[in-house]
Amino acid sequence: MTPDIIIVGQGICGSLLSWSLMQRGVSVQVYDTGIERSATHAASGIINPITGKRFVKSWMADELIPVANKIYTQLGEKLSQKIFEPLPIYKTLESVKEQNDWSARTADPDYQNYLNNTALEALDVAKVKNPFGAFAINGGGKLDAPLFLNSYRSHLKEKDALKEEAYTHAQALTSKTKVVFCDGFRSAQDGLFTGLTWQIVKGEYLLVRIKDFYNDRIISGDTTISPTAEKDIYYAGATYQWHYETEAPTEQYKNEIIESLYKTLHVPFEVVYHGAGVRPSTKYRRPFIGFHPEQPHIGIFNGMGTKGMSLAPYWAEHFAEHIVNGSALSEEVDVKIQSSPQPLSKGEGLTA
Repeated sequence: MTPDIIIVGQGICGSLLSWSLMQRGVSVQVYDTGIERSATHAASGIINPITGKRFVKSWMADELIPVANKIYTQLGEKLSQKIFEPLPIYKTLESVKEQNDWSARTADPDYQNYLNNTALEALDVAKVKNPFGAFAINGGGKLDAPLFLNSYRSHLKEKDALKEEAYTHAQALTSKTKVVFCDGFRSAQDGLFTGLTWQIVKGEYLLVRIKDFYNDRIISGDTTISPTAEKDIYYAGATYQWHYETEAPTEQYKNEIIESLYKTLHVPFEVVYHGAGVRPSTKYRRPFIGFHPEQPHIGIFNGMGTKGMSLAPYWAEHFAEHIVNGSALSEEVDVKIQSSPQPLSKGEGLTA
């Protein structure tokens, strides 16, 4: 049977968009080859509403986080897996100035949902270096990205909605069905959407073994350390590389994360795995969503960047409503408004 929509890619974007569409009665066919170095497989899975040196609330946090909690809870129940866990994030402070910056944020009513403690906390100094204290960020959590993707892949197979093969932009040009590309950084390299304002960034991370450490929270120090489903194994990282020669892990950035761990921890650790992924980030840190102006049956749902776990659930719902019910796309994400995609005729610049 011909599907209503073809989705190319089964990372966080393709998975969540297919779910949102199927919840609305749309039949989908997802194409995915299980490509190495995907951003979602390498992601920490952290949802963090307060980020940066100045502790700024993330863009649209008040709208994004409730939808993420709802969608991941629904998916966890459907897949019979614990894919998401709300966890506090403890940010260690590095100076008196940062203490003052934090104090000012706690007095701001817009931050009350996330910074509702008016006193700094002291983490166990035998475990974490925090001479200036730490504060808890509420409303965050962690998605077990590999578990989610693997479980959802099995779900798609059960519904006969997954083809483990490639699907190109050249094929999309002749398709009689709507096609949406959710193929991460590859849409920046080839196809109809290379003209968008991409800013691709590579990240490397470590899995480390730490005995008797915090498994009920995320620690954000010189690097970020978050628990995994495996006992005593923690995710550390990730790095940001705007220019890189290889998509593979490198010793340079492995050593950078190790140095950051030494600056954060008082406890010993053992590196058990070193991985890397390439994030489909954008110049203005807004997703790319919508259909090509000259090929209106070909769309994109991409560009979630480093905050994909937070952004993707809300925008998948938003895009699904546009596709199914014709609701307007937000001007902040609509590819027809952000910048003009590069229009290509059949075969021009495409890989057959």
